[in-house]
Amino acid sequence: MDDKQLARFGGPVDRVDACPFKTEREVEQLAYRETPYWHHLLVGRHIGIHRPDGRHCNWIARLLTKDRRYVQRCLGSALSNGASAVSYAEAIEAAFSWFSECDGRGESAERAPRGRTDGLNFCPIGAEYSVGHALTDYLQWSKIARSAGGHYNTVVLLNHHLSGGVTHRVLAEFTAADLQEIALKIIRTPPRFGFQQRHATLVERDDLTPDELRRRKRTYNSVVGILRMAFQYAWENGKIGSDRPLRCLKRISVVHTPRLLFLNRDECRRLLDHCTPALRDLTLAALYTGCRVGELASLRVEDVGYQIFGLRIAAFKRSPSRYVFLPDEGMAFFLRKIEGKEPKDLVFRSEMGKAIKKQHASLFRRAVSRAGLPDEFVFHGLRHTYASDLIRQGVPLEVVARQLGHADIRTVSQTYGHIAEQFREEQIRTRFSPLDDEELKNAKGRAGELDELWHRVKAHDWRSYAQHEVSGERRVRSNIRTPASVLEVFEVQRRT
Repeated sequence: MDDKQLARFGGPVDRVDACPFKTEREVEQLAYRETPYWHHLLVGRHIGIHRPDGRHCNWIARLLTKDRRYVQRCLGSALSNGASAVSYAEAIEAAFSWFSECDGRGESAERAPRGRTDGLNFCPIGAEYSVGHALTDYLQWSKIARSAGGHYNTVVLLNHHLSGGVTHRVLAEFTAADLQEIALKIIRTPPRFGFQQRHATLVERDDLTPDELRRRKRTYNSVVGILRMAFQYAWENGKIGSDRPLRCLKRISVVHTPRLLFLNRDECRRLLDHCTPALRDLTLAALYTGCRVGELASLRVEDVGYQIFGLRIAAFKRSPSRYVFLPDEGMAFFLRKIEGKEPKDLVFRSEMGKAIKKQHASLFRRAVSRAGLPDEFVFHGLRHTYASDLIRQGVPLEVVARQLGHADIRTVSQTYGHIAEQFREEQIRTRFSPLDDEELKNAKGRAGELDELWHRVKAHDWRSYAQHEVSGERRVRSNIRTPASVLEVFEVQRRT
């Protein structure tokens, strides 16, 4: 697919047709200004109008290079003004021709469709009902039934791992061999972050670290979960005569590794020192509440102190509304933020006074970098920081789960449970009732040795205290009966 086809059909909107200044009449209505008017065709590729005064009005194209700089080219006059003018169609052809020349010289950055995709990038082919047909039908239902974010994540996952694979297989003929093909492709396909180039170098299973293999297994389980729902939907709608393809889909056991990227209080203060004023308020709010950025962005004045000593959080994604209780410090912060505002006003806005959507992301990355924190730490890590701090202070997992909006403690226990080790250790040491007089005397005689050991082990980083190294190779006890062909893909022994 060339650049023009990708701009027209690769995203949710035909970007060539969506240009707001296609005709001379639309161009004439543009006000004079020194900076050009730009229209996105693809990520890093634009067409624009430069109209600084009444004498000059030109089509221009802009391209993002590999070293993250923009270069421009004039494509011709956009208005006749007594001379021949270049039409929009001619300007588009010239722009994409120039983009192709830069691609051929290896100068341009990777391309990608503009905007979120909301559909599969593979089309069902043929009259027989295929895996692609099943996924297409299921995603039509998913778009209605699921949250926008959940549906989008499903589409991206399928496009990245199933394109050009088993999607054209007749669904009634789907077998464990096809499942093995899916597993092998997931093993060999590197993860994709953002709009980076899709077709990265394939890797072999033996080149993966245990953590990378564990992540591939979780990705495989996610894909299998989507396929199960799609196949179930097809069977229930009478598209196939048997549920045998559905019974072929088996997950694989995988060891869960807790998240370790949390901040301590000194690191939190360093981060706050490098935030812009509006971002600092948003960051503080996340640290006081553990709320997601979307929940904070939609928080209104009337939600502060509503019936409780805390906040009322509206329903978000698929989570119901809930209350989040606050400490005195946090409550005082929110009361200060709502002073002089109307009940329906948003509590937090961007630096420009606009509703918060995605403006915080780049500012937060810059603050993280300047604070000397790990580059992979993102805003959502503040939610993990909030939970980890509560658990280290001995707050029960049930309370933490309710504060975060989880239905039960399983997610909290799996993700943060290991952080409670220091609290558990202290409780056992101080609350165990005496049992044997001789050993009690022995303990008193070794008081100095015990205290030295206590302080020595306490010097370790709390984030990794009493943490066992979990290998993605270990098979946990499970009721999952994974096909042997899939196990062969994931668990082939490394050769030494």
